[in-house]
Amino acid sequence: MHITLRQLKYFVEIARSRSFSRAAQQLGIAQPALSQNIAALEDELGAKLFERHAKGVDLSPEGQRLYERAVELISGFDALRGDVHGHDVLPVGPVRLMVAGSVAGVVIAPLLAAVATRYPGIRLTVSDGLSSEVRLQVEAGHAQLALMPSPSELQGMDAMPVFEERFMVFGAAKLMRREPAEIAFAQIAQRPLAAPDRAHDLRKIIERAALAIDRPLDVRYELNSPPMLVAVVKEGLAYAILPPSSCIEAVAAKSIVGRPIAGTELSRVQAIVWPQQRPLSPASMAVRDLLAEVVREQLEAGLLYGRLIERP
Repeated sequence: MHITLRQLKYFVEIARSRSFSRAAQQLGIAQPALSQNIAALEDELGAKLFERHAKGVDLSPEGQRLYERAVELISGFDALRGDVHGHDVLPVGPVRLMVAGSVAGVVIAPLLAAVATRYPGIRLTVSDGLSSEVRLQVEAGHAQLALMPSPSELQGMDAMPVFEERFMVFGAAKLMRREPAEIAFAQIAQRPLAAPDRAHDLRKIIERAALAIDRPLDVRYELNSPPMLVAVVKEGLAYAILPPSSCIEAVAAKSIVGRPIAGTELSRVQAIVWPQQRPLSPASMAVRDLLAEVVREQLEAGLLYGRLIERP
């Protein structure tokens, strides 16, 4: 049997990308050359490794079994070089990360800097988006990792919880002067609000809290963007319930003011997640652990607000 390490690496990248074209782009090779290598691998194994469809490819049952073994073999070969030279070999390869919501603006820059310093062989691509968009990207295999809220609601995902963030109510400075030091959630429900639409994780949390006390919310503006929510609040058009990390600059400029919410604790857990069916590569594991470290540092620096969840 003649199977090369290159073929296995090509196969793993396609499995993670769920697309020959995206894999070819990540690997920096022409798609016909990639297809030829996979065809040769399938001929050698006597098995069809991918099931093709309009949106890309999925692993066949044989391909799924090979994937798990191929990841182990590639990791073993990478470690072998270090064993021969008597030192650890740094992980290399592409990693795609999605970050949901306002946390992205706080963690992306320090994470990229840390990866460049510690793991120069890792090609990290980071994108942000709404939690619903991030979930779809990871489930479809377009990203290996995501930092996103409410991991307990995700199916088929492994998760590393990293911190719990609590929400506050924010309003324009001129409006908040007459508000108490803490505002009861029942009172917030009587005020005009700006909030994301009902598909958004944050909206679901505050809707559940309102349902629990049988108080409907007065949502005047539905905006799926933290900057737009902050802009509406600054103008005094509405209040907003947000994590403090989404409006650090506006609070520092004193254009909006936050108050703790009394009577109901509104919070969510942020976690690093990845699909259970696709084991992480050494490069992805390195980025996952470094991201957890960056989150800790940003919490300690006061750029993220919440409670660190210690790893067992």
